Amino acid sequence: MSDLSTPDIMHTGLGQSRRAERIRLLSRIMSGLYAVTAIALFGGMLYYWFATLPADILSAAGLPLAGADNFGFGTRLLGLIISMTPLAVLIWGLLQARRCFNSFASGKFFTLETIRSLRAFALAVFISTLLQFFAETALSVALSWTNPAGQRTLSIGISSNMLLGLLFAGTITIMAWVMTEAVAIADENAQFV
Repeated sequence: MSDLSTPDIMHTGLGQSRRAERIRLLSRIMSGLYAVTAIALFGGMLYYWFATLPADILSAAGLPLAGADNFGFGTRLLGLIISMTPLAVLIWGLLQARRCFNSFASGKFFTLETIRSLRAFALAVFISTLLQFFAETALSVALSWTNPAGQRTLSIGISSNMLLGLLFAGTITIMAWVMTEAVAIADENAQFV
C-alpha cells in the first residue's frame, strides 16, 4: 500500500505538470536562440570576410601584414569558403539542436527523433571542431599565398577551445547513445506488458 494520499498524488501530478511546462517554455526559448545564432554566425562570417580590413584579418590569423596590399576579392572569397566549411557543419548542427528543443517544446522528451537530433547536434560540433583545425591551416596558406617568396606561411595549431569542443561533443554523443538504448529498453519492456 502506498504512503501517498490522494491530495499528495494530485500535488505530485501538478508539480510534474509545472516542471514539464517550464521545460516546454525554456525549450521554445532555446529553439529561438539556436535559430538566431545560426543566422548571426552566417551573417557575421559574411561581414567579417567582406567588410574587415585586410590588416585586421591577417593580424587575427596571426600572419605577417606583408600581404595586406595584395588582399583582393579572390582572397576574401577563398577565405570565406574555407571558413564556411566548418561553420556550415556547425550551423547544420545548431538547426538539429533546434529540432531537439522543438520536440521538447511539444512535449516529446524521450522519442528517437528527439534523441537523434541531439546526437546529430553533437556529431556536428565534433566534425566542425575537427574541420576548424584544417580550415585554420588552409587559411594560413591562402592568406599568405600572394606574399613574396619567403613570406608565405603554413600555420598549424590546436587550441584549448578545439579540445573542449571535442570533449563536449563526445560527451553529448555518448549521452544521446545511452538515451537511445534507454528508449529501446523501454519499448521492449512495454511489449511484455
